[in-house]
Amino acid sequence: MSLLEIKGISKTYPIETTLWGKGKRLEAVKNVSLTLHEGTCLGLVGESGSGKSTLGKMILGLERPDQGEIFFQGKNLFQLAAKEQKELRQNLQVVFQDCYSSVNPRLSIGNIIAEPIKNYEKLTPAEEKKRVGELLEKVGLSPGNMDKYPHQLSGGQLQRVNIARAIALHPKLIVLDEAVSSLDVFVQAQILDLLADLKKEFQLAYLFITHDLQAVHYMADRLAVMYKGQIIEMLDDIKQLNQLEHPISRKLLSSMLPLHPRG
Repeated sequence: MSLLEIKGISKTYPIETTLWGKGKRLEAVKNVSLTLHEGTCLGLVGESGSGKSTLGKMILGLERPDQGEIFFQGKNLFQLAAKEQKELRQNLQVVFQDCYSSVNPRLSIGNIIAEPIKNYEKLTPAEEKKRVGELLEKVGLSPGNMDKYPHQLSGGQLQRVNIARAIALHPKLIVLDEAVSSLDVFVQAQILDLLADLKKEFQLAYLFITHDLQAVHYMADRLAVMYKGQIIEMLDDIKQLNQLEHPISRKLLSSMLPLHPRG
């Protein structure tokens, strides 16, 4: 059984409304079907506006599809009672692009990471502090950062905090929505290495949403290319990246920098 199974989902948004209540609608996602297995990474690439993030939001339950079904661990996400949704959400986490808007600036780093733990587990203050310290070390930060606030950290450090929060409950799937695109190239490489290590250690599954084929080539096992709300091409083996055929896929492929400056 697949960890995540998406069956024919679509999502539209109104973009113009007339005096009579009718108007044009934007088809953000059109009849998309995908599967993702435990411990694997599916790269979802496409140009800006292709529908990648909308698809990610529906998987997370932040948007409801107009049609189609999303199954996570064999359960239909949008047919569950509130208690069942909360239980399932423990295994479904996210890391967004903007590391600063993803956190409450008034909370300390320790409290940011402890937030999901408080929601699902009953730990003593000492146990909670120990867990948070371990999570900080797991993402390459010192436990001494626990009492700091978001504005005291760099973007790369704060994204590590967001990753620590995402793995706090040992989830099965993490949606990475442009999680490294706002960081400089050197920090991107460090974060990608960290994500790869965590994937291996915890047998995590990733949905890696990005426009960067270079990052996908490093991280993903499989690839899906989106364009105008549809999946236009799939690769079951990321090593076959050069075999992409669709003109949009080839355009994305041509934007990859060679590994060597003279390549």
